[in-house]
Amino acid sequence: MYLSEKPRPIDFYKEEGARDMMIEVVSNGDLPPPPPPPPMILGESSGEDPEVEIKAPKKRAETWVQDETRSLIGLRREMDALFNTSKSNKHLWEQISAKMREKGFDRSPTMCTDKWRNLLKEFKKAKHQDRGSGSAKMSYYKEIDEILRERSKNVQYKSPTPPPKVDSFMQFADKGIDDTSISFGPVEGGESQSCCGRVISVKWGDYTRRIGIDGTPEAIKEAIRAAFRLRTKRTFWLEDEDQIIRSIDREMPLGNYTLHIDEGMAIKLPLYDEPDHIPVHTEDKIFYTEDDFRDFLTRRGWICLREFDSYRNIDNMDDLRPGAIYRGVS
Repeated sequence: MYLSEKPRPIDFYKEEGARDMMIEVVSNGDLPPPPPPPPMILGESSGEDPEVEIKAPKKRAETWVQDETRSLIGLRREMDALFNTSKSNKHLWEQISAKMREKGFDRSPTMCTDKWRNLLKEFKKAKHQDRGSGSAKMSYYKEIDEILRERSKNVQYKSPTPPPKVDSFMQFADKGIDDTSISFGPVEGGESQSCCGRVISVKWGDYTRRIGIDGTPEAIKEAIRAAFRLRTKRTFWLEDEDQIIRSIDREMPLGNYTLHIDEGMAIKLPLYDEPDHIPVHTEDKIFYTEDDFRDFLTRRGWICLREFDSYRNIDNMDDLRPGAIYRGVS
């Protein structure tokens, strides 16, 4: 007896899957190709792991917090007198960066420079918009304004012409204001040259300042005057630890110096009782320069001074004796 083959059960899921496997995918040539995957940045191996390390793309710089910004402004203010004493302020920004790291803020010289430039731009914008009351829109308006006003006073001392307004300091192309013309190069790659330039330590009384001597002799002297706020024409000199007075220039030995300021020539002038023309007491007068002596004679209408107990006439400052009494000669 012929038996027909037993029919096999139909698995609808299997056949449906088989049909799916037989579907041919046809690409559309008109569509653009898919974008390539983002490139992977390969970093150097640390030496401990033979596998090549894979680094993600660099992130945007972190936002400066208030403590960082205030530290930067404070350090920039402390060193403001040292700027413009040489053609490059690079070493000054590297010092600021190092001091920022000591405070726990890891900011490179370039980042410090860029932040200072942005602060000046914000200050300028706030000052022009609010006509001097920019503190409402800028957190550090007062601090920046004080720095620029101090610099304005220094310029007034250096030049006999009227000083420019504070607004003129906001011309960002001027040297030493924005400090953005400096090309730092690979500052974080480790340079073999000194980052601080030639710097000496100068002490006057209870105050000590670090002075950059990479500029001309006159620029170094101006930096010393500005650092100690000397607003007179009195002569000064520097004496090293061996009590040797050094000429002030960029070739002077690095080290610690003491600042000495000319005490001037102090003399006494008698004051007379008008009716009897009898000297009743004396007043002290100090001359610092020959010009001071000449101006004094001119204002009094005198041609020279004469020693009170003799007939010796004095017509120049070098012939004066300290503590002696002189009277004017018309």
